[in-house]
Amino acid sequence: MRFVAGGMRRGVVATGAASAVMAVGLSVLATQGADAGTVSASSATALSRSQLVTVSEVKKADPRRNWFRQVDRGILPKTYCGPASTEGKRVSARMARGFTDEMDAYGAQYISRYPNAATARAAYNSIIATLKSCTYSKPAPTHARKITENRVVKGASGDLTQVIRWYDYPKPNDPGSEAGGFPYAVTLKGRNVSVLAFSEMGPGMPAPNFDKLARQAAAKLSR
Repeated sequence: MRFVAGGMRRGVVATGAASAVMAVGLSVLATQGADAGTVSASSATALSRSQLVTVSEVKKADPRRNWFRQVDRGILPKTYCGPASTEGKRVSARMARGFTDEMDAYGAQYISRYPNAATARAAYNSIIATLKSCTYSKPAPTHARKITENRVVKGASGDLTQVIRWYDYPKPNDPGSEAGGFPYAVTLKGRNVSVLAFSEMGPGMPAPNFDKLARQAAAKLSR
């Protein structure tokens, strides 16, 4: 799951962070004219866009960047680690929202709803497994990648949230290139699964701020 950068800065291109950053966020912008409604009419009342975090909430969580654009249309079909990194099997309804500063930071939230709690938990587990094993868009030879966070964030709304963060950093042979931060929060609550996926040049959104955003997202989910 990640997100276009093009030739913005040498670091983005060198790390592969550009394609990573694009994969999640910018593919969203490319499909902003598509209908992003739920996938089945019978589940139309199961999800509400009020359950998605807003660009103002993202900006408060990451005030160092000028997050200003919110995209409410489009399913955001392309993700950093493929569709399996945002949803599981037997989806009853889905929706997504994208965010960007239109420079070097992109983000998205994906919410999917399932027929029952057991199917939702299976989806939650499969998404996390996909994220941990994802090998898509490997960094350039001048960079390395590692998982710097893999932990559970305690919530107060009956949710289970796991945070996983990738970090791309330049090797000694290319010290001038930019690093890239890719934090994800996967939340299970009742029959719903939420995935927050962000990509930024540099270390990315600070961990305490991202945790707060993940809790806000979880609190909005219905059961």
